[in-house]
Amino acid sequence: MKKKLDKNKIDIRILKYEEYVKKHPKKAYGYYCLGNLHMMIGRYKLAEDYFKKSLAVDGNYTLSIIGMIEAYVFRRKFMKAVYLFSKNRQKIIDKYIYRVKLVRGVSSFYSKTDLFRTETKGLFSVFFLKYSMYYIKKLVNSESNNIVLKLILCMYYLNSGEKSFYIVQLFKTCIYWDGLEDTFRWALIKQLSEMGEKLYYDINIARKFTTVPDANCSDEYVDMIFSSALDKGNSSWIAGIYDTAGKYNKNISPRLMWRYVQWSRENSFYDPSVYDCCKKLMKMGWMDNVIANTMLKFKEKNAVKLGNEAERALRLFGYMK
Repeated sequence: MKKKLDKNKIDIRILKYEEYVKKHPKKAYGYYCLGNLHMMIGRYKLAEDYFKKSLAVDGNYTLSIIGMIEAYVFRRKFMKAVYLFSKNRQKIIDKYIYRVKLVRGVSSFYSKTDLFRTETKGLFSVFFLKYSMYYIKKLVNSESNNIVLKLILCMYYLNSGEKSFYIVQLFKTCIYWDGLEDTFRWALIKQLSEMGEKLYYDINIARKFTTVPDANCSDEYVDMIFSSALDKGNSSWIAGIYDTAGKYNKNISPRLMWRYVQWSRENSFYDPSVYDCCKKLMKMGWMDNVIANTMLKFKEKNAVKLGNEAERALRLFGYMK
């Protein structure tokens, strides 16, 4: 699960890498790390500067190229972002990890800023969008395989409300990309639904969510996301989905909560969310060997203090003396 950024900890890491680049000024890695850290706390101009320094040392350092594209997007230099990807397309798309990192970074612009998410904008923002999108749209044919261009256009069309066969196909292409930020993917699902494309129950989309993306998700859809995460076996995704379900007051079915407890025992994953499942199942009257032994394992690890209610239930069912 993604945890809330601790700006003080990031500033400490920045100091560490500032020392690193002093000792290793000819290594692109240090400048890349500084750029990445500044991106994390919204210092996009500084991030761009450090990515430039990294690329001055090694012009083929792919992580810094991706970082620069992301910085360009967040600084609303959309054309520069599109052209930089075009220039380095092959080295990015050849490696899955690079492609996912690019998609995640660029698509996160949608939820981290309000440029494409608010209907009412100032005069400057309206003019800027019209001007930028005019030139972006002119590249659609010549840059038909440009990931960055497609993501920017998706964000724009989500906000503009325009409808066409091209837009539907664009949305249906991007919605399946690995790395797409959850809020953005959910917005695409909703928009496509309004266009008559019902993709809510497409398991190939549901399994890509790392959190519950929206408070308006139905309990049924949350179950689908959670079940898909369990099938994948990614512990951080599973815990993240469970925690955001709680944040939005969504009810995960008892059957899936039990599956989570069983999975955690099989994989020695003792996250607080697992114990929370045990308590909820116990309150429903569901107690068996899997739940009881998981609760006792938490106690053995001193990870929790069993309350009176839990101890009574464990004694009642013969799991504690």
